Amino acid sequence: MAQAKKVLYYKGLNGIRAIAALSVLLSHIITGANYIYPQLEIDELDIANYGVTMFFTLSGFLISSLLLMEQKKSGTIKLKDFYIRRILRIWPIYYLYIFISAACLYFFLDTSIIQVELLYYLTFFANVPFILGAGLMAISHLWSIGVEEQFYIFWPWLFKSTKKILTKLFVFVLAFYALKVFALVIFKYTDSDIFYTVLKVNRFDCMGIGGIGAVLYHQKSKMVEFLTSKAAQWIVLISLIVMLLEEFRFSMLIDHQLVALVTLSLILSNITLKKPLLNLENKFFNFIGKLSYGIYVYHKLIVLLLVPFIQILPVPNGLKLASLGILSLVLTVAISYLSYHYFEKRFLKLKSKYTTIKSTSEKELTVSSS
Repeated sequence: MAQAKKVLYYKGLNGIRAIAALSVLLSHIITGANYIYPQLEIDELDIANYGVTMFFTLSGFLISSLLLMEQKKSGTIKLKDFYIRRILRIWPIYYLYIFISAACLYFFLDTSIIQVELLYYLTFFANVPFILGAGLMAISHLWSIGVEEQFYIFWPWLFKSTKKILTKLFVFVLAFYALKVFALVIFKYTDSDIFYTVLKVNRFDCMGIGGIGAVLYHQKSKMVEFLTSKAAQWIVLISLIVMLLEEFRFSMLIDHQLVALVTLSLILSNITLKKPLLNLENKFFNFIGKLSYGIYVYHKLIVLLLVPFIQILPVPNGLKLASLGILSLVLTVAISYLSYHYFEKRFLKLKSKYTTIKSTSEKELTVSSS
C-alpha cells in the first residue's frame, strides 16, 4: 500500500487570507457606495492595495516553504510539476470568471475595446492595463494574479539549489527595492512615472520578503524569535491601526514593504507561538480563508451588477448602502463556496498527483488581490 503523503498545515494563515480578501471586497463595496451616493465621499484608505500586499507576502512564504521542503525531501525541484500545480489551481476559476465577465461586458461596451483588453488578461499580462491606468472594470482586479504568474515563472529556479539561498533572496529583494528607488528618482526629475509604476505594481520584493521569512523559519533562525517577540507583535498591531489612518500614510518608498513585514510577523507569530497576540486561527477565518481565491476573483462583478439595481430601489440611501454591503458579501461568499466545492475541487484533486509536499495551505495559495 502506498504511504499517504504528510499534510502540511500552518495555523492562522487562513486568517491572513480572510483579512486580505475581505479588505479587497470592502474596498470595492465602498467604491460602489460612492457611486450610489456620491455625497458620501468615503475614502477607501488603500485597504485593497494593502490586502493585495498581504496576499503577495503570504504567497511568497508558502511557495518558498513548499519549495524548501521539496528540495529537502527529494534533493531537487520538479519544475514541470510545480507549474502544473499552479495551472490547475489558478487557471480554471480565472478563465471561467473572464469568460463570464466578457459575456456581461459585451452588452455594455464596444466589442473592439473588449477584444483588445482581453488579450492582456488571457495571456496573464493583466497587470499591463492596470499599469497604464486602463483595464476593463469587471476584471481589472485580476492584475495581481498576472503579477503572481510572472513571479512563479522565475521563483522556483532560485530554489534548484538551496546553497546560500538566504543570501540569494536578500540580494533579490534589495536589488528590486533599489530599482524602485531609482525609478522614483527618475519620476521626480522627469515626470515619467511608468518605470516606477511597473515596479510598484509588480511587488516582487514583497513576495521575496515572504520567501525570506520561509527560509528563516525552516532554518530555525534566531531572527524568527525577534519577529515574533511581544514587542514585534505590538508593533504589528499598532501598524495595522496606523495603516487605516489617512494622516499617517507611509512614504511611497516603504509603504508596501512595511505591510509585507507586518504580514510576515503575523505569519510567523501564528505558526510558531501557542498564544500569539493576534490569534488568527478560528472557524470564521478558516471558512473565509478557504474561499479567499474565489472571493477575490468573483466579488467585483457581483458588486458591479448590484450597484445599478440597488441604485433604483425606492428606499433611503442608508438602506441602499446597507443592502449593497450585505448582498455583496453574502452573494460573493455563496458563489465562492459553490465554486470551491463543485468546480475548483475537481482540479485540486488532479493537482495532488503532481504534489511532493501536500499542503492544506497550498490548496488556496493564490492571491485574492484587488
